[in-house]
Amino acid sequence: MYFLRSPLHIYTPDNFFKTILCGNINRDKIKSIFKFLINIYAPVALNSKEWPKIIQNDLYLNLHDLLMILNDRLCKSINRTILYVPRERLPKLQGFRLFYENDSVIIDEKDSILLTQEFHIKEFIGRLEKIVRCWIKQIHTALASMTIRKNIESIMDERNHWKNVYDNLNSLNHQLSNNEVQGIIKLLRNINSSSVESFPMYINKIQEALIESSSNLIYLNILSEYCTNLFISNDLETNATKIFLLILVIWVESHFYSITNNIESLCRALSIQLISQCQCCIDLESAIKEHAESGIHMLKKSISTCEMYKKIYEKFVKKIATSVSPNKIWNIDEQLIFNNINAFIQRCHDIIEICNARIIFERCTKARTFGGAKGLEYETCCQQIENLFYDHLSKIIAIQENLLNIENTKCNIAIDKFRRATIQLENMIKNLINRIFENIKNIDEGIEAIYALERFKYRKSLKDLIHEKWEQVWKILNEEIEMCNVTKIIEIGEYHPLIKSFSNYSKERYTNKYYLKMQFTKMVNASYWLGDCVAERYILGLQVSFQRFLISCVIFEPCVSVNNIASSYLCISIGVVYFMKQKHGKLCAK
Repeated sequence: MYFLRSPLHIYTPDNFFKTILCGNINRDKIKSIFKFLINIYAPVALNSKEWPKIIQNDLYLNLHDLLMILNDRLCKSINRTILYVPRERLPKLQGFRLFYENDSVIIDEKDSILLTQEFHIKEFIGRLEKIVRCWIKQIHTALASMTIRKNIESIMDERNHWKNVYDNLNSLNHQLSNNEVQGIIKLLRNINSSSVESFPMYINKIQEALIESSSNLIYLNILSEYCTNLFISNDLETNATKIFLLILVIWVESHFYSITNNIESLCRALSIQLISQCQCCIDLESAIKEHAESGIHMLKKSISTCEMYKKIYEKFVKKIATSVSPNKIWNIDEQLIFNNINAFIQRCHDIIEICNARIIFERCTKARTFGGAKGLEYETCCQQIENLFYDHLSKIIAIQENLLNIENTKCNIAIDKFRRATIQLENMIKNLINRIFENIKNIDEGIEAIYALERFKYRKSLKDLIHEKWEQVWKILNEEIEMCNVTKIIEIGEYHPLIKSFSNYSKERYTNKYYLKMQFTKMVNASYWLGDCVAERYILGLQVSFQRFLISCVIFEPCVSVNNIASSYLCISIGVVYFMKQKHGKLCAK
């Protein structure tokens, strides 16, 4: 706070507020200095008669320059146009016609010529003309701001832009009708000053701009009501259709938006607003750090919304625009409208790729066991791959706040590095899988390894390799079945129910049958979560053929007569030929 008082003045409670000047200075230094100078210092300095005549004009001129600079800085900070009105007292020259003659100012009044001694009129008029030229510059800037639209990211931003334009021009129009401003203009017009010749033109431009901005506000107020919850709405197609219909009406009716560039800006603002609403519905914290599946769901929903928006534009606007106004051409640059939409869709796909990588390469929550003597070694290798993945993921988490910002090029670089890192991890996983299955010799170890590596099948580049190894396990089962089948064929020929050792054969056959049934059941159950493969269908087909062969053998087992032994051997031979033909596609038995 500050107080300004006259020296040696006696203050009493009665005269304190009438004789003392007070004020305050806050954090806004420019505003405080300007307020102090224009309200306290300038009225005293400009109306004082104590200044020497030789420095008076320079002092006044410099003070006006300082106040105009401060006023300009203040206007930019509040985004308003405020005309600087000098506190200098105007001479009483009403009814006089002033003109220049021999570098001196003459006042003509009723045919009498008087040289003014009290005022330095020439210097005074020069100061006023400089101030008026500053006004014209401010008016020109205010009118130019109509076409300069910065940071328009939604229909609401477009509406706020025109509201600011209207409020600013309306305020400027009221300032120009102020008595002090009109007095300066009339004074300069009375002496035929060239500085005010363009004032009528600028006043007309302000009036026209007010009408145009008011008209645009009416349309945008209606449009913004439909665009508030564009993405959140369940009926997106209906809402988007209504919005495009309103845009077509604006294109036809509005003088401003009938221009191609301006209607393009409006459509682009709608696209950016849709992106902004989608961004608000995506929880990146959850997608990148916590629940990857829910994050993928949110991202896919945003992608489908943007794709539907593009389809509605293609289906609706292009076809209807020509019928709405045959005399006008809907010549809109679609690339300008959908550039941001396409970039946002691509960024969503990038983040989905990161979420999928989390599902595959992150530390697994289920118990993971590798069979064989090198199981611990494989476990350690998996942990090393997981640690490397977390190192790369931490770099993505560091830029999490900017991931959905499509204008941030640093995110593109970081995502590209992450993508290359995951490719390297894929190659490490491929090498690990090949190493594991080099030592797989039985079905149990194969199923354990496949189960431990199951999550990698969701990676497109690793899916084929996992299925290849799954076929390898089925081939192991096939080899075991064939081994038992060949043994059974031989044993059927060696043993017969009349021979004493047949009971031992029956027990061994039962054991093999039970073992194969268990192995087969394991493989079939594992197929539910690993999926079918070509080797599985092929092997099952062969086994059906062999089962038919076994049935034919069983039919002849009751032939206990020695005379029927020859018939039994004949049936066995026929069965072997049939089985080999089914397997190899040709007769290969003697």
